[in-house]
Amino acid sequence: MGIVINKIITAVRYVYRKMIVEPKQEANFWVLYSFLFAFVMSRFTVYYFPEVSLIINGVHVHHFAYGFILLALAGILSLNGFHEKKLRFTSALYGFGLGVAADEFGMWIHLKDDYWVRQSYDAVIVVLGLLISAVYFSEFWHRAFLRVINVFMRKDSED
Repeated sequence: MGIVINKIITAVRYVYRKMIVEPKQEANFWVLYSFLFAFVMSRFTVYYFPEVSLIINGVHVHHFAYGFILLALAGILSLNGFHEKKLRFTSALYGFGLGVAADEFGMWIHLKDDYWVRQSYDAVIVVLGLLISAVYFSEFWHRAFLRVINVFMRKDSED
């Protein structure tokens, strides 16, 4: 059993290195999976522990506020060079903040206290699609972008 687990761990490390680290997708990878983790944990917590919330002076502080704070913190850290030293931490902080904020997307779009609104799920699906595309298909998008640029550059030179 231990040999099988070691082989699985070795295979996962190899795939991670080849697909994520070598093509310089590590930051996007950590944003993607921390986003997904934060969204799932937010939904789990609200569903199973609805009484857990922060109330200040009679005002319920929704968790999208925590998400915005984490996004701002990750942005400040990145702008000040911390991102270069602690890539995984800053990327995960950003993804976690994005996931917590996106969980209540419908609430901050409609400005109503309706947590289970459909737009939150739609927003998360769109963000997940973009993040998955950035992590696993970045080479495709890079090539497509270069081809589009070449097409426009040829048209400009023909005119």
